[in-house]
Amino acid sequence: MRLIAFRQVGGFNAEVIAGEEPELCVRLRGTGWKIMRLDSEMTWHDAAMTRFRQWWRRAKRAGYAYAQGAALHGAPPERHWVRETTRIWLWGGMVPLVTLLLVGFVGIPGLILLTLYGLLWAKTFLNALRKKRKLSVAALWATAGYSLCAL
Repeated sequence: MRLIAFRQVGGFNAEVIAGEEPELCVRLRGTGWKIMRLDSEMTWHDAAMTRFRQWWRRAKRAGYAYAQGAALHGAPPERHWVRETTRIWLWGGMVPLVTLLLVGFVGIPGLILLTLYGLLWAKTFLNALRKKRKLSVAALWATAGYSLCAL
């Protein structure tokens, strides 16, 4: 990146715990700079997670980063990470709550709502395959929560 652009926006925001580059890009675009991506892989990020606790901590951090990004830059025109934050609230909070309420009020038919999770799994799995991920990786992303730990 250009040093003058980096300095103009004050560099990285020290308050941002994750997703520093996307947040920086929002501020760069806001001052008139353009963000251009090279059509070439420059890095490869291997989280090397082998235990559930590692994934859980990363998922919590990513969720916080999404919420923080939406709080900082969620207003139009950027709407930075508003969609991701909304999805977290919907799938992690509202759908389970509504499912429990429906089961409590109408019994077993309320469990039909759980099929939405199956649909989300299938959608995530197919999206990962479209991104040319291995079958095993696609299944892991779908199972572990692709929206929180996508590379």
